[in-house]
Amino acid sequence: MTIKILASLALATTLFTACGDNATTPPPTKAEQCAAGLSADCVLGTWSLQGPTIQRTYGTDVVTLIDPSHDFGASPATLRFYVDEKQQTNKFEFKNSEASKAVECKPVKIYGTWDIVGTSLHLLAKTGNDCMAASDETIPVDVSVVGGQVTMTLKQIFFMEPEMKESDAVERKTATEVYTYIATN
Repeated sequence: MTIKILASLALATTLFTACGDNATTPPPTKAEQCAAGLSADCVLGTWSLQGPTIQRTYGTDVVTLIDPSHDFGASPATLRFYVDEKQQTNKFEFKNSEASKAVECKPVKIYGTWDIVGTSLHLLAKTGNDCMAASDETIPVDVSVVGGQVTMTLKQIFFMEPEMKESDAVERKTATEVYTYIATN
């Protein structure tokens, strides 16, 4: 009888241990996906934009900031990268901010496709882009992870082209778009 009890306990322990090995590991965080830089896993999701970021010189210091006249803080623009499963295509949807100064572009949604080319992002705006001068660009990208916050910087303006059209040429040339990751699709 003791051998039957011990055998039953051994079998139960084996089954319990086997079930424990089937536990799933949690999916990687966005910070983990972006730790190595630009990748498809890193880009996928929804990002927010507080406005075009420009460089200003104060004496010998160069400061990067959002000009108060282009600050979308109260109503950020959003950029969603996703994969269209039916068409097997990388797509994006940009929704401009209500606070935008580009009257012809608010509110507007711009749709298109995206691909990664080395350390750059190729963006092709296909529909809803009547307000944009630029619609097909390959833009260098920097990805930064600080703590759990992930930012993606497009090193030139793309969606903010209409926003910056009244700015001087130097500001347009040095302006960037800094996106902060906010959600998984």
